[in-house]
Amino acid sequence: MPTFDVSREWTILLPSEAVNAKKAAEDLSRYIGLLASFNKNSPTKAPVITDTQESNHPGAIIVLNSAGNSPVQNGFSWRAGTEQVEIYGESDRGLCNGIYSFLSALGINWPAPGKEILPRPGTDLQTGLQPGTDPQTDLPGLPLAVDKAYEPSQYTGDRPIEAPLRRFIPDGKKAINNILKNSEAFAAWTARKRYDAIIFPLTAFSSGSARRKLKQLIQTAGAYGISLEAGGRDLSSLVPRKYFLLHRDFFRMVEGRRKKNHHFCPTNPGTIRIINKEGAKLFRAAEGIKVFHLWPDKGAENVWCSCPTCRAFAPPEQNRIAVNAAADVLTQLNPDALITYIEEAGTGGNIPLRKNLSRLERLPNENESFA
Repeated sequence: MPTFDVSREWTILLPSEAVNAKKAAEDLSRYIGLLASFNKNSPTKAPVITDTQESNHPGAIIVLNSAGNSPVQNGFSWRAGTEQVEIYGESDRGLCNGIYSFLSALGINWPAPGKEILPRPGTDLQTGLQPGTDPQTDLPGLPLAVDKAYEPSQYTGDRPIEAPLRRFIPDGKKAINNILKNSEAFAAWTARKRYDAIIFPLTAFSSGSARRKLKQLIQTAGAYGISLEAGGRDLSSLVPRKYFLLHRDFFRMVEGRRKKNHHFCPTNPGTIRIINKEGAKLFRAAEGIKVFHLWPDKGAENVWCSCPTCRAFAPPEQNRIAVNAAADVLTQLNPDALITYIEEAGTGGNIPLRKNLSRLERLPNENESFA
């Protein structure tokens, strides 16, 4: 198994146009210095040079390369040799993922924001890697492993593996508050754990104090090419529960009685007017956001209305009617943005979908948390 000799004088070459990979390249430099400090008196960072001309930099080099800056591409590939390491991303985000995949292969772990675990010679840190010894230098060597989730088993040239976008969903208000209080540490941790986007509830963008902090998070996360998205299980927020007192007909019917919890009556023209009004407020508050998520209430995905009109539509069809109404509002405010919704294949009936809707068959992992 090849080893990465941290005692070498490594130079990192970063393309000048890869602006959203600069932070990750600085991280790479710092960690190489920390690993090298095992055998030196003090850490020595690997210099980061904005250049792509390898011939101008004799010695051991780490070549970083990005195909552009796309928010929907995050694939990468890397290979390592004795004198040269190459990390390629199909976007700046993909390049960041490749850098952190490489560092993970060296045995570095980030259990929580602001915390890091470095490998120690002879210590198993449960990373699946066993630190070894480079026989040529008699210095600790760090064996490289393949990240099965993202990395092809064998390097196949400059073609990166395609990987689905990974989204982080904060678990509850406490997690959201902690993130906003520690946005820089959280953004760095999100990048190191190779998340591509962070989803915040729509209501968070409506709060004045939270909105200011969210703008800061957008900047810090954006330095790693990570985007901020809005929504989640927020479909019911399009019809606020405050309307139940005077407009019960806006809400779903069960056995002849209107219920306040879970979703609403999507076929009522009055409900559509409320979606137009309240949806516009929510979308305007999330200024600059390009991706919204409107998913049903957790555990009540198929709990919809049974009024005489809605009875003709199955729950997935009622869901389509609802997200179509929201999509119409968003089109008027932000034609370039899109909405994701949840629907199992073949269950949506014949109701046409708006062009700015994107179907998900399953949700991202909702069990992730930030403490």
